[in-house]
Amino acid sequence: MKINQDFAMAVEMIVFLKKRKNSDYLQASEIAKALDFSVGYLQKVIQMLSKQGIVECKRGRIGGVRMRARIVTLLDLWKATCGGLDYRRPALAVMRKPLRAFSDSMDKIVIYRKQ
Repeated sequence: MKINQDFAMAVEMIVFLKKRKNSDYLQASEIAKALDFSVGYLQKVIQMLSKQGIVECKRGRIGGVRMRARIVTLLDLWKATCGGLDYRRPALAVMRKPLRAFSDSMDKIVIYRKQ
Protein backbone atom coordinates (compact mmCIF):
# COMPACT_ATOMS: atom_id res chain seq x y z
CA MET A 1 0.00 0.00 0.00
CA LYS A 2 1.36 3.40 -0.94
CA ILE A 3 0.92 6.10 1.70
CA ASN A 4 0.17 9.66 0.64
CA GLN A 5 3.43 11.66 0.70
CA ASP A 6 1.84 14.59 2.57
CA PHE A 7 0.58 12.25 5.29
CA ALA A 8 3.92 10.48 5.65
CA MET A 9 5.76 13.79 5.84
CA ALA A 10 3.31 15.11 8.46
CA VAL A 11 3.80 12.01 10.64
CA GLU A 12 7.59 12.27 10.44
CA MET A 13 7.53 15.98 11.23
CA ILE A 14 5.26 15.57 14.28
CA VAL A 15 7.43 12.72 15.61
CA PHE A 16 10.50 14.94 15.07
CA LEU A 17 8.91 17.85 16.96
CA LYS A 18 7.83 15.47 19.72
CA LYS A 19 11.42 14.38 20.33
CA ARG A 20 12.61 17.95 20.92
CA LYS A 21 13.19 18.96 24.52
CA ASN A 22 11.71 22.45 24.17
CA SER A 23 8.71 23.98 22.46
CA ASP A 24 10.48 26.93 20.81
CA TYR A 25 9.72 27.76 17.20
CA LEU A 26 11.84 25.81 14.73
CA GLN A 27 12.53 26.94 11.18
CA ALA A 28 11.06 24.78 8.42
CA SER A 29 14.50 24.69 6.81
CA GLU A 30 15.98 23.07 9.95
CA ILE A 31 13.24 20.44 10.03
CA ALA A 32 13.62 19.78 6.29
CA LYS A 33 17.39 19.38 6.63
CA ALA A 34 17.08 17.00 9.59
CA LEU A 35 14.45 14.85 7.85
CA ASP A 36 15.89 15.16 4.32
CA PHE A 37 12.73 16.84 2.94
CA SER A 38 12.27 19.56 0.37
CA VAL A 39 11.76 22.84 2.26
CA GLY A 40 9.09 24.03 -0.17
CA TYR A 41 7.11 20.81 0.07
CA LEU A 42 7.44 20.72 3.86
CA GLN A 43 6.11 24.28 4.05
CA LYS A 44 3.02 23.13 2.12
CA VAL A 45 2.45 20.34 4.66
CA ILE A 46 3.05 22.74 7.57
CA GLN A 47 0.40 25.05 6.12
CA MET A 48 -2.11 22.16 6.00
CA LEU A 49 -1.37 21.25 9.62
CA SER A 50 -1.60 24.89 10.69
CA LYS A 51 -5.06 25.26 9.16
CA GLN A 52 -6.23 22.33 11.30
CA GLY A 53 -4.69 23.78 14.47
CA ILE A 54 -2.11 21.01 14.84
CA VAL A 55 0.92 23.28 14.58
CA GLU A 56 1.43 26.98 15.09
CA CYS A 57 3.45 29.15 12.70
CA LYS A 58 5.21 32.44 13.25
CA ARG A 59 6.79 34.50 10.49
CA GLY A 60 10.10 36.29 10.68
CA ARG A 61 13.68 35.73 11.65
CA ILE A 62 12.80 34.22 15.04
CA GLY A 63 9.71 32.48 13.72
CA GLY A 64 9.10 28.97 12.59
CA VAL A 65 6.75 26.18 13.55
CA ARG A 66 5.90 24.48 16.84
CA MET A 67 3.22 22.17 18.20
CA ARG A 68 -0.13 23.72 19.04
CA ALA A 69 -2.46 20.78 19.62
CA ARG A 70 -2.32 18.99 22.95
CA ILE A 71 -3.05 15.59 21.39
CA VAL A 72 -2.48 14.47 17.80
CA THR A 73 -3.72 11.17 16.40
CA LEU A 74 -2.98 9.59 13.05
CA LEU A 75 -6.57 10.41 12.06
CA ASP A 76 -5.92 14.12 12.75
CA LEU A 77 -2.97 14.04 10.36
CA TRP A 78 -4.93 12.04 7.78
CA LYS A 79 -7.76 14.59 7.84
CA ALA A 80 -5.32 17.50 7.56
CA THR A 81 -3.36 16.07 4.63
CA CYS A 82 -5.76 13.74 2.80
CA GLY A 83 -9.19 15.07 3.72
CA GLY A 84 -11.87 13.36 5.76
CA LEU A 85 -13.06 9.80 5.52
CA ASP A 86 -16.68 9.71 4.43
CA TYR A 87 -17.62 6.29 5.80
CA ARG A 88 -21.28 7.25 6.19
CA ARG A 89 -21.81 7.74 2.45
CA PRO A 90 -18.90 6.13 0.58
CA ALA A 91 -18.92 5.84 -3.19
CA LEU A 92 -19.42 2.09 -2.77
CA ALA A 93 -21.73 0.94 0.03
CA VAL A 94 -19.58 -2.13 0.58
CA MET A 95 -16.77 0.19 1.76
CA ARG A 96 -18.75 1.59 4.71
CA LYS A 97 -17.51 -0.90 7.34
CA PRO A 98 -13.86 -1.02 6.22
CA LEU A 99 -13.63 2.77 6.11
CA ARG A 100 -15.24 3.04 9.54
CA ALA A 101 -12.79 0.50 10.95
CA PHE A 102 -9.86 2.35 9.35
CA SER A 103 -11.05 5.65 10.79
CA ASP A 104 -11.59 4.21 14.27
CA SER A 105 -8.18 2.54 14.35
CA MET A 106 -6.36 5.70 13.16
CA ASP A 107 -8.14 7.73 15.84
CA LYS A 108 -6.80 5.44 18.57
CA ILE A 109 -3.14 5.93 17.66
CA VAL A 110 -1.83 8.98 19.49
CA ILE A 111 1.53 10.15 18.13
CA TYR A 112 1.76 13.33 20.17
CA ARG A 113 0.53 14.22 23.63
CA LYS A 114 1.60 17.44 25.31
CA GLN A 115 3.17 16.71 28.65
